[in-house]
Amino acid sequence: MKDTDKTPLLKCTVLIFLCFLLTSTGWLSWEYHLMDQVAPGVSDICTMVIGYLLQAAGISVFALLLRYRKSMAERILPAALLLHLVFMIPAVLSPYLPGTLVFGFLMNLFCGIIAGYYLYDLTRNVQADRKASVFGVGYALAILGSWLLSKVGGGALYYSDKVLIICAVLTIAAIAAGRRSRPETEDGEKPAASKAPAKQHDRSFLLLAGALVLLFSIVNSSGFAFPAADLGRAVNVEFSRLVYAAGLVMAGFVTDKSRKYGAVAALTALMIPFIILALRGETVSAVIFWALSYFTFGFYSVYRIILFSDIAAEKDLLFLSGFGLLLGRVGDAAGEAICISLGNRLLILVCVTAVLFAVTVAVFFKVYHRLYMPEARKEQSEKEKFYQYAMQHDLSARERDMLRLLLEEKSNAEIADALCISENTVKFHIRNLLQKTGCRNRNDLLASYLGSFPA
Repeated sequence: MKDTDKTPLLKCTVLIFLCFLLTSTGWLSWEYHLMDQVAPGVSDICTMVIGYLLQAAGISVFALLLRYRKSMAERILPAALLLHLVFMIPAVLSPYLPGTLVFGFLMNLFCGIIAGYYLYDLTRNVQADRKASVFGVGYALAILGSWLLSKVGGGALYYSDKVLIICAVLTIAAIAAGRRSRPETEDGEKPAASKAPAKQHDRSFLLLAGALVLLFSIVNSSGFAFPAADLGRAVNVEFSRLVYAAGLVMAGFVTDKSRKYGAVAALTALMIPFIILALRGETVSAVIFWALSYFTFGFYSVYRIILFSDIAAEKDLLFLSGFGLLLGRVGDAAGEAICISLGNRLLILVCVTAVLFAVTVAVFFKVYHRLYMPEARKEQSEKEKFYQYAMQHDLSARERDMLRLLLEEKSNAEIADALCISENTVKFHIRNLLQKTGCRNRNDLLASYLGSFPA
């Protein structure tokens, strides 16, 4: 049976949900087990500095495979999922610290490889205007799943052997989802990730985009640290997960609607910790902004993924698909290292974060100008052309809908589905449209439209 347009979206959403729920559950169980063996500060270094760096290394490994051994990269998911489970078992059960560390670090490496795969799948199989929604919903569902697991036995599940059974089930489900996440066209070839026109991104721009994601992550990690102490007793951690999940879903839909709005919202997320700091002592107001901070954190999480996913699709460089998360993990580790090294010296931490935030803003607007300003002018110009053509031929509102979808090379069935009408009604409106424009068929209509606006 042939896939519908929505099927690849659902498959990719399920794959992201299962993989992220699996890896986050394994990571949390490892972290809790490690906390029983070492001091909290050492645990933070192992999990949120070394662990994050190893996840970045795992994404790099997958990117290299995708760059130089693509056929191998496309088959790596089942092996990565099984090895992740194999290393997770001793990581969460070992009574000896060396075993907990070594196997936990290896588990993190395969977390990165798994993430690299599902971000590649997102870039390859999901069209540009749905990618953010698919990623946001997939991550949000995984966070909700993690929250539900934390409610089992008052959170005792993460400390018990039963978590391994859950992870084994998730591993099997993720392997099955991975096999079903590779839709094929009638010719047997993989579909293109997007029909978006290619943009010319030179190396300097790629470095600029990479620096932006890195700075975003460093500022976010260090910024979240300095209001945490004041809010530790006032904020419910479980509630924060629900707020973050809601932010991810909203971020996905907003970013798909407009990359510009998603980018600005992501930048806004970095400012809120400073507002919380200014409200020290005002518990109610601080808690409100703290919840808002977690909500907008979803925009930051989505934006760093979509920025490089878009670049990878537009340049047909799919090995770049996971670079947003790769650089994000490096930035998360760097931000955490800054927080640990500065300890209780809040003033210095705030000053360092403020300087990095200022640099982030400067880099952000360079990227924003390169990506979105020309696009905004082009979109306005295309709208003006479309309106002018429609007025010239006295097209009705429905005929304009037909013209817009025909210019996107949609079939009659796709137009009927998009407008919730029958194919016979589509044919009726297209016939009227062709008559009004004096065209014999779709090709003539396209030539007529393009010929009305000489370069």
